[in-house]
Amino acid sequence: MAMSNTGKTGSPTGNSRLHLLSRSVSKSELSRLLEQASLDQLLELVSARHAVHFETVRIGEDVLECLQLSDMEAYIEQRLNVPSPEVGPETGTGAGIDALPLWAKIWPASLPLAMYMRGVVPGHGERVLEIGAGLGLTGLFAAKRGFSVVLSDIVPEALLFARINALRNGLGDTVVVQSVNFIKEDHPDRYHRIIASEVLYREQFFDPLLSFFRTHLEPMATAEIVLSANAGRRAIKFFAAAKDYFQISRSCVPSPVPAVDFHGLPGTEANQKTYLYRLRPR
Repeated sequence: MAMSNTGKTGSPTGNSRLHLLSRSVSKSELSRLLEQASLDQLLELVSARHAVHFETVRIGEDVLECLQLSDMEAYIEQRLNVPSPEVGPETGTGAGIDALPLWAKIWPASLPLAMYMRGVVPGHGERVLEIGAGLGLTGLFAAKRGFSVVLSDIVPEALLFARINALRNGLGDTVVVQSVNFIKEDHPDRYHRIIASEVLYREQFFDPLLSFFRTHLEPMATAEIVLSANAGRRAIKFFAAAKDYFQISRSCVPSPVPAVDFHGLPGTEANQKTYLYRLRPR
């Protein structure tokens, strides 16, 4: 896996919350942007607020260009000093880890998951959902493999970056980007595969996440959930509950660390190991 700088930059403006171009974007307007806006229009929108550039990410013979924030420190400082609407007004200003731009980095654990999906042969009509997709890297590599993919997150800016990445890499026709909140259970579809990296970092999410998996995985023997997580993540309670509904296997793999400075965000330790968990219906 190698990375290098290319692409377009812009200047960040404003000190808004989750506003785009200093105004609040409704759910319907966000959906319209994700479905109808061109790559140039989305880049103009994002670049008006952030300095951004593209990184080239390579796994084997597959290459993607992934939009990145050019000044992560400035964005972290901004997020730590404003309320966080996607978490909830009760958290107030400086909402700890929820104020960090966890969506805006390439997590080392996402790369082994992408490598796993490259080795899976898509069946006819198989659909993949990536939850907590952030920049969408893993799902995009799955799309390059031939899967029909839905990239999902709850952060509007993450969705815009993911859509830009899909369009930039010529995957706009096979990748759908949409808001999915696994806590609210308001998503109607089922999938042959559900994938996610680093979603097991908070115990309060375990029960709704397990409920989401049970509801939205296709009830067939070949369906599976594939999760990747830093080997240090403590998710024993999640898998203790999940074993009543799923057959679970685990493998440990090294995580290549992207050559990007994330300024001390959690989970950027070099040479860390990653667990890949496969869950199949009982």
